[in-house]
Amino acid sequence: MNVYVRRDTLDIWLHAALFSLYLGTLSVIGTASRLGLGSVSMLGLILLTLTLTASAAWRARSVPLLGVTLLGALPFAHLAVGVLGGGSTDGSFVYLYKFSGYLLIPYLWVWACTRTDERIERTLMLIATFIAVRALATFVLPALGRDHVGLADDFIIWERVGPLARVFFPGQGLMFLGLMIALRGVFVARGQDLKREGLRAALFMGALGVTFSRGSLIFAALLATLFILVRFARQRAASSHKARLVLGALMALNAAGVAVFLTPLATPAGQFVTQFRGQERFSLDPRNLDWRAEQVRAARLLIRTDEDRAFGVGTATHIPEDVAHPIPGQVTNELHYSYASVQWTFGNVGLALLAVFGIAQPLLRAAIRRPATRLALPAALTLAYIALCGAYTITFTSTDWSFMLALCGAYLNARSSRHAPPAVPAPPRPARFPKGLLHD
Repeated sequence: MNVYVRRDTLDIWLHAALFSLYLGTLSVIGTASRLGLGSVSMLGLILLTLTLTASAAWRARSVPLLGVTLLGALPFAHLAVGVLGGGSTDGSFVYLYKFSGYLLIPYLWVWACTRTDERIERTLMLIATFIAVRALATFVLPALGRDHVGLADDFIIWERVGPLARVFFPGQGLMFLGLMIALRGVFVARGQDLKREGLRAALFMGALGVTFSRGSLIFAALLATLFILVRFARQRAASSHKARLVLGALMALNAAGVAVFLTPLATPAGQFVTQFRGQERFSLDPRNLDWRAEQVRAARLLIRTDEDRAFGVGTATHIPEDVAHPIPGQVTNELHYSYASVQWTFGNVGLALLAVFGIAQPLLRAAIRRPATRLALPAALTLAYIALCGAYTITFTSTDWSFMLALCGAYLNARSSRHAPPAVPAPPRPARFPKGLLHD
C-alpha cells in the first residue's frame, strides 16, 4: 500500500517539529527535566544545533550572518575558559541552550532562502496556533500549567491577578509575529477568509494578554497600531472598506460598554472589577522596575577590569535573585534588563554583536532594499518588538526569544538578498521513498 505525502506538507511538519524544540511548543526540555533528563535533552538540542549550523555552512560555502553566529558561540568560549582555567563553570552549560537560537541562524537563513513565503507562513502559523491555544487553555484551566516553578519552555502559572491566572509561556515573540500576519490577512482577505483572519488575530491577542505583562502589551499595542496605519497608507483602494470595519469594531466596543454600565449588568460588572483593586498589574507602579534597576547596579559592582568590560564577567558569575533580601541558594546569572544582562555577562563585545548584527543590520538592510514580500513588514515589526521588550525584561538570554530574533533577522536578510526564492514555487517533483512512501 502506497502512502502519498506532498513534499511541502512533509517539509512544513518536519520544520514545525524542529522549531518547536526551540520555541517550547511541547515543553520538551521541561518534561525531560522532571524525568531527570534535563541536561541530556539540552545537550541533544545543542548537538542538533551544531549539526544544522555546520550543514548550512557547508551548503552555503560560508557562515551566513556571521555576527549573530559569533554571538551564539560566546557561551562556548566562556565555558572553555572556565574549564581550561580551572575556574567555576556553574551555570555555564545552560547558556549553551539559551543561545542556541542565535547559533542556528545560518540554518534559518538557508531555510528562508529556499522556501516561499507561503510555506514559511504555514510553518510558523502552525506552531503559533498551537502555542496560543495551549496558553489560553492554561489560563482557563490553570491545572494544565506548572505552578510558579518550571523550566524556560514550561507553561507556568506565575501568580494570581485577582481571580485570574497570570500565565508565562515560551513563544511570545511568535505570538506577536502571528498577530502581525493575521492583521495583514484582515486587510487582504474577503468573506470567510476575513472572519478566519479576524479570529486568528483575536487568538494571538488573547495569548499575549494572559501574560498580564504591562510593558510587552504596551509595545504590542503601539507596533500593531503602526502596522495598521502602514497598511492603510499602502492600500488606498481598500482603505474605506477596512476603515468602516475598524470603526464598526470600535463602535461595537463602545456600545458594549454603554450596555454594561446603563443596565442591571452594572452591579455584577462592578463587583468583578473590584477584585482587581490595588493590583500591580493594572497600575504603573514602578516598584518592579526599581527592583530590576537595583539588580543591575549590584551586578555592575562585579565588573572590575577592562577585560570584564570588554568580554564580560562570564556565565559562571552569579548575584542574589533578590538583592535587597538575599536568600541563600537563590542566585541568578542573568538580569531582567536584557541589554544590561548581555553586557554584564558577555561584555561590550557581546552587546555590540547583539545590537549591531542581531537587530540594527537586518532592519536597516530591509529598510534600504525594501523587499516586496508579504512577511517583510511583520518580521521587521517583530524584530522591533523583541528589541523593545529586551529593554526591560528577560529576552535575549531566553531560548525562544533568541530563536525568534534569529529567525526574523535571517528572513529579512534572505529576502533582501539575491537568494530570495521566486514568487511562484517550482512544480513539485514526484519521488518515491523506501517502503512505498511516495510524496510529490
